[in-house]
Amino acid sequence: MCFSATASFAVAAVLVPAGAYCVSTASQIGARWMPLAVYPVVFSIQQAVEGVVWLGIDSGNQAVVYGASRGFMFFSHFFWLAWVPFSMFCLADIQWRRRLLLGMSAAGAFFGLTTILPIYLLTDWLSVELVEHSIEYKAVMIYDGVFSRQTLRGAYGFIILSSLFLAPNWWIRFFGGLIAVSLLGTSVFFSHTLISVWCFFAAVISASIVVVLAIEHRCARIAA
Repeated sequence: MCFSATASFAVAAVLVPAGAYCVSTASQIGARWMPLAVYPVVFSIQQAVEGVVWLGIDSGNQAVVYGASRGFMFFSHFFWLAWVPFSMFCLADIQWRRRLLLGMSAAGAFFGLTTILPIYLLTDWLSVELVEHSIEYKAVMIYDGVFSRQTLRGAYGFIILSSLFLAPNWWIRFFGGLIAVSLLGTSVFFSHTLISVWCFFAAVISASIVVVLAIEHRCARIAA
């Protein structure tokens, strides 16, 4: 598969109406659904930012690559780690799940901050390369030498996937299953560019949240 600025911007454009529908529907069925509803919106922004990274690489503009790559890393290495468990916390209806998800959100935020802050402060802690038609974000981490990258990737995947599987809604757990399959496939075929490619596929899959909210909206109308 060949990734490019065109592919990133195309996904970003498709997610705009999907995100608008999700946000509008969530506003009708309850505020607790809003953190989930913004997934397509945020993924749209993230893919647009990566599109800019592609443009910077293609034009050889290192200043653009420098700024846009750090923008992408904000979403990939901080936002989702904190937001996914928080969004599931908002939907959880069992106390132990709420406590666990809130703790996971805090852990994700801490993990994310300790990853991205150094690359914002130290210019040589992040480099960007093209590897087989996809982008590799090579970040130095304060955990290097303490934990292997496989362990860190496992912690990242655990926070995201376990949060989705703790959702009280079956359709959200199914969405989590799709994300898990995309992670497995990306790990096998795009191991060197895992974050970029997995985020791309996750962005595409996030459009399915339209179905989740449409079903929930229909159930809410029937119950009313």
